[in-house]
Amino acid sequence: MLKKIKNTLLEQLYPISLYTRKLAGTVVLLLIARYLTVHDYGLFSSYSNIAAFLFMFANLGFSDWILVSSKAETKEVKLKISLFMLNAVLILFCGLIGSLFFKIENHIIFMLVTLRVFFDGTFFALILPYFQAAKKFNTIAIINIIYSIGVACIAIVSYILKLSLAKFLLLSIILGFINFVQCTLYIKISYTTVLFRIKNFIGYLDKTIIDFILVQLACVLYLQIQPLFVATFLSKEDAALYFSANTIATIIGLFIAALQQKMLPELIKAKVTEVQAIIRKNIHAIYLGIILIFLVFVFTGKLILTIFYGKAYYGNGYPILLLLTLANLFTSTIWIYGTYVTSSGNQRKKLRMQTEAIFVAIISLFGLNGYGIYGATYSYLITTIYLAIRYYIYTKNLIKKNLIFEGEKNA
Repeated sequence: MLKKIKNTLLEQLYPISLYTRKLAGTVVLLLIARYLTVHDYGLFSSYSNIAAFLFMFANLGFSDWILVSSKAETKEVKLKISLFMLNAVLILFCGLIGSLFFKIENHIIFMLVTLRVFFDGTFFALILPYFQAAKKFNTIAIINIIYSIGVACIAIVSYILKLSLAKFLLLSIILGFINFVQCTLYIKISYTTVLFRIKNFIGYLDKTIIDFILVQLACVLYLQIQPLFVATFLSKEDAALYFSANTIATIIGLFIAALQQKMLPELIKAKVTEVQAIIRKNIHAIYLGIILIFLVFVFTGKLILTIFYGKAYYGNGYPILLLLTLANLFTSTIWIYGTYVTSSGNQRKKLRMQTEAIFVAIISLFGLNGYGIYGATYSYLITTIYLAIRYYIYTKNLIKKNLIFEGEKNA
């Protein structure tokens, strides 16, 4: 029994590590918000969002492209990681220097926040393809867990000693830099080699990367339509309900992301005859997880919202929580089937489907905007259902087509 539990934990160590990082991030927000002044916390939140937007251009689908274009071969993956890491560092440098030419209240804090966001998010996203290609998910899981414990400890120490925002950020950056160096040495990436032979390495780029960039932009837009509507046109009280429910509902997204990241290298190297079994196995796992979470929310969702946010008002987001959790069922379908579309070299086909989803989101939101946050929620649900159906049909036909081609090839 203990051996079975141990094996299960090892199999799920990577998803667990993602939840650990999420938990650590929550601890940071809760603790520093309790002792920083409202002004300082506002600076931290605002600058973090600006930095996150800036680094979006450092990974516009690049991590997936690195893996797919390299056919999950670790040597080539490492070379491409080094190229895009230098690109991210260049964006970091431009952001830091460029900020000096804009009217920013506190340039030092902005620079520190930007450095923290780079080490905390962008760096992890760009090194992930190596661990995917090498199938070392438990290794990156351990790195995630150790880093998360470090982040949480820094937040706790900062809270106890009432450290200034600058000192908290400096400690976070030191932790991130140490992790950056350790991972670089572990993967054996030579940034100087790329830097001095940059023209040769740029030759690794091809036109397929444009498809990944465009699909990523389309995904961001389709996912942001309803939240932008809520944030812009509805009252702040309604917005608080929507975003509080959305934060809880999207927790399952970490598990979906973990499955997708583990599936991608597996599908790249899998035979066409093995694809359906891989998809079926993962889709069953995620469906079971979402259904169980949905049932938990049915009975305890209102209580969870009230306890987590500390005010009875947030319990009114209970129906929104259930609808958004239901939407996750269809979102998982999109991610799982979309992973095969990516791994099979058909990323361009995703662009059309994602663009269709944008129009569905706009049209449905236009028709339902009079219903406030419920209109936005139903619009999102309708969009995910539509896109899930499109991905399901396209992927099934693609697998069928590839099976026929494989059969003719072997005949």
